[in-house]
Amino acid sequence: MWNEGLTVRPGHGRIRFECGGLFVLAGPSGAGKTTLAHHLVDTFEGTVFSVSATTRPRRGSERDGVDYFFVTREDFLNRIREGYFLEHAEVHGHLYGTCGDWVRRQLASGRSVVLDIDVQGALQVKAAFPASVLVFILPPDPETLRGRLEKRDTDDPSVVDRRMDAAVRETGWIGSFDYFVRNDDLDSAGLQVESIFRARCLGLDDMAFPAEALALCPDIFSGIEYWEGRRVIVTSGPTREPVDDVRFVSNRSSGLMGRCLAQAFRDAGAEVLFVTGPSCHTPLCGVETIGIETAEDLMEVLLRETGGADLLAMAAAVSDFRPSSRAEGKLERSEGMTLELEPTPDILETLGDRIPDMCPVLAFALEFGPDGRTRAAEKMVRKGAEAVFHNPGDVEGSGMESGANQGELMFRDGSSLEVPRASKRYIAQILAAAMGRRLRT
Repeated sequence: MWNEGLTVRPGHGRIRFECGGLFVLAGPSGAGKTTLAHHLVDTFEGTVFSVSATTRPRRGSERDGVDYFFVTREDFLNRIREGYFLEHAEVHGHLYGTCGDWVRRQLASGRSVVLDIDVQGALQVKAAFPASVLVFILPPDPETLRGRLEKRDTDDPSVVDRRMDAAVRETGWIGSFDYFVRNDDLDSAGLQVESIFRARCLGLDDMAFPAEALALCPDIFSGIEYWEGRRVIVTSGPTREPVDDVRFVSNRSSGLMGRCLAQAFRDAGAEVLFVTGPSCHTPLCGVETIGIETAEDLMEVLLRETGGADLLAMAAAVSDFRPSSRAEGKLERSEGMTLELEPTPDILETLGDRIPDMCPVLAFALEFGPDGRTRAAEKMVRKGAEAVFHNPGDVEGSGMESGANQGELMFRDGSSLEVPRASKRYIAQILAAAMGRRLRT
């Protein structure tokens, strides 16, 4: 089978990362992307090179399964119909593609994957994996590029001309890439792609929450170990209730708090299902993610998935109202419009009524004014939650559309935990640990 039998290259004892990243090196033919891709794999432990399938003939000493998987056009087209490819494109009259399942397996195992593909394919990868890192490679000038193509001595002059024309078209997409590397010297270009690789892999968003930070406050984070091997469902983000095919009723939730909770439970060893409304955040590795749009969508997923879970962390900011009817297409602008709204379904109450042995629930309550704490406590009781996190909505620089949060975690027995202002990633760890202490007793 294509892309089977690829192994991790021997490590050099430098770096081992916890979460696999997807790195795409692309650019015109002759830019040197293949050499740089292999350089990354040879430099970093736990990094693998994805061998593409192609219908083009072999060149020189190329080996099947090492340089490419050489296949027939008929076989390639069958694989497209089967949904086999993460990306595929026709370049200079030949088909190229990357096995999607193989890439996903490598990432899930913690390995980083390096792709050396054309510009069309790179854009497809970015659409499928928004967290992927796209690096555009170019030589210093057209003369150098042409010289490299001619030096190959595998293409006649007309083919070289076509590749030069294609380079102009491909460079038109450079603005869709994350990084640019000028490849006029392999040593210098190699150091640049190494720096990009390190920067991404050392990013806090891509690694487990640092144990060093947990060790500074062992009492606060006691209980986080409770979640190892357990199943947690985290909801996140806003819902959108459509007015027509363009407009919708929603709220200002960014989805960051729920995303950080999913990270916290994942880092603790839980099996996490992340159910998220529309968000601009990149997808998380190591968690199963289901995207939803409306409150009805969210309820449908939770009715199907919540049975057998150990916790439901209901961080989603569900729209309380929706238009009573939805218009097709786009409503034309007029002097005014009256919008009739109706309540959306109460998701937690519905789950409590319809799911036998409903799992414990961590609810969230964004409240304003001096009576906010009382309303949050009432919500916890009304919805049958084990706990509620009350975060005041009238504190500047905290809550919605902010990277920070603060509030009070309140439990059914009347006890509570004050949570001072901090980053949402940090607060998510506090909440996960506190729920672990609560449920293990």
